[in-house]
Amino acid sequence: MREQILEFIKRRFKTNCNWLDGNCYYFSVILKDRFPLGTIYYDVIPGHFIFMYEGRYYDWTGEIQPSKVVIEWDKFDKYDSLCKKRIIDGCIL
Repeated sequence: MREQILEFIKRRFKTNCNWLDGNCYYFSVILKDRFPLGTIYYDVIPGHFIFMYEGRYYDWTGEIQPSKVVIEWDKFDKYDSLCKKRIIDGCIL
């Protein structure tokens, strides 16, 4: 599956697209839609949404090594609900 994800990213998304500045969330949503068994995470240290599938993490650059503080986005309220609201207001909306 790793190769399928990397091929999907390489084939569908140009490396010079702007997947930063809040768009990393939407890229994660695209990967989640294409590979529904994966999970969207928020990498707290760099402030970056990433996608995890079978223990490997991905963003628009391909496979990445996240920081030591990654939180499943659907459970982020339990980690820090105020921070989640700021992320939604500043990056997603």
